[in-house]
Amino acid sequence: MSGKRRKPGPGASAAGFPWSGLAEKHGGKILTGVLALYAVLSLLLFDPKPFVGGDNAAYAALSESLVQGKGLTEIWSPEQRPHTQYPFGFPLMLAPFALLKLPYAWYKLAPWLAGLAGILLSWLLLKKHGALTALAACLFLAMNPHYLEFGHWVLSELPFLALMLLSLWLLARWEETGWWPWFLAAVLAAAASIHVRSAGMALLAAIPLHLVLRGKIRWAAIFLAGGAALMVPWALRNAHYGTSGGYLEQFLMLDPYQPGLGRAGLGELVSRVGLNLKLYLTSVWPQLVFPSMSGRGPGGAWFLWLVLLTGPVFLGAVSGVRHGWAGGWLLLGYLALSVLWPVAWTDRRFALPLLPFLLFFLFHGYRALLSIAFRQAWRYAAAVVLALLAIANIVPVLAQLGPNMKMQSEYRRGDRLAGYDPQWRSFFQAAGWVKSNTPGDAIVVSRKPQLFHLASGRSSYCYPFTVDQDSVHRALKNADYVMVEPVSGTAQRYLIPAVQPQIDRLYRVVHAAGNPPTYVLQVIKEGTHGE
Repeated sequence: MSGKRRKPGPGASAAGFPWSGLAEKHGGKILTGVLALYAVLSLLLFDPKPFVGGDNAAYAALSESLVQGKGLTEIWSPEQRPHTQYPFGFPLMLAPFALLKLPYAWYKLAPWLAGLAGILLSWLLLKKHGALTALAACLFLAMNPHYLEFGHWVLSELPFLALMLLSLWLLARWEETGWWPWFLAAVLAAAASIHVRSAGMALLAAIPLHLVLRGKIRWAAIFLAGGAALMVPWALRNAHYGTSGGYLEQFLMLDPYQPGLGRAGLGELVSRVGLNLKLYLTSVWPQLVFPSMSGRGPGGAWFLWLVLLTGPVFLGAVSGVRHGWAGGWLLLGYLALSVLWPVAWTDRRFALPLLPFLLFFLFHGYRALLSIAFRQAWRYAAAVVLALLAIANIVPVLAQLGPNMKMQSEYRRGDRLAGYDPQWRSFFQAAGWVKSNTPGDAIVVSRKPQLFHLASGRSSYCYPFTVDQDSVHRALKNADYVMVEPVSGTAQRYLIPAVQPQIDRLYRVVHAAGNPPTYVLQVIKEGTHGE
């Protein structure tokens, strides 16, 4: 096939690189090695325990509610109310594990397979834009510590990433062949991504815009209308239960974790966009691509990150747009969506699905810059950049191997809390005590109700985030037990000031576990007289 019949995409001009021919000829075999590397590293870094965020426990519980015939129901809550915040896509993926009643660790197979699929789909999508650059992106994806970590957490990031890549690859297949079933499949994959994470709506902006700019206005309208139509049932279902799904309400808050601060006005929303933009471009994106600097804020180096990472990424993305690739628009659209969310949610989790695109556009951007700066010697400069990036990725992985293998060994010997920080050991120890020493129908207040339900099997709900102590007491009186847990600052801010003065009047300490301790308080009901 003559290359003159297709406009070269970003990275295609890298054919002059000495390894380009090898990548073109043996790309499939090299990719197999990359997939094997991901499998080995993810096995060595595997953590069989639950992630402490709580979303994972919610997904597992929702999958159980599906197989129990209850629909998407919050089976961890006393009210068993319909769930409207997380879409049903990821719980549906987990439903086979719930149906077979497999241990929780088996649920981790879903994100792990999605991680494997993400690397494969990255290759299929990117290789036509330059096989060598595509393989480099896949290699760095496979050994990225953040990508490896999310491969064993029961969270929706990697399944969402895989579905976004699938939609773009199917669209590319339609553009190459003109066969309409590819287009239909791309619409379905985009809709599926939205039903895994609402952020998939970025596809409904990026792909139609891409099609419009290529003169395919009718197809752009069909894609947009088809994707929107497939969202209608979920929207109607949530409207039936009188909610927009939770995200809209939280989006409008100044801080979802401090509702008392009120809603954000226009000025606060504009300020949020500016702050989020700085955080993503100078902190979150650098932490994803250069994991060795994880945990460090932008500080005085923010301008350096703009030059070293953000600039080349945008250069690559703009080049992708100019060459008619929808991936460039997706990166820009996803970033635009990201900066609108509350700053409290600005972290690597929201940005992780962009990692394949960040890597590919980074490599392509550097290739363009280095070829200008170093001319014929650009290949040597590129090798230095790749070596530095490899070190930034592999050093954190190697640092984790020893402690993680020790954790795995202790876990196999029976310590099911091996590797947890002290406050979380305390949390799970107290949950275990509640499971063994309270009635099965006991209702418990916990800062992490879904996670507590996973660990104890008891119905649970969270205390209100308010400094009004009467409101806190009214919420707690419906429970049988209250957990005072050292896992969140909200306990110090809202819970402890309310319950501490009422010990032996409204609440009784019945158990304390761990160091720092988690206290189990029994709610004293009327007529018990504190006995």
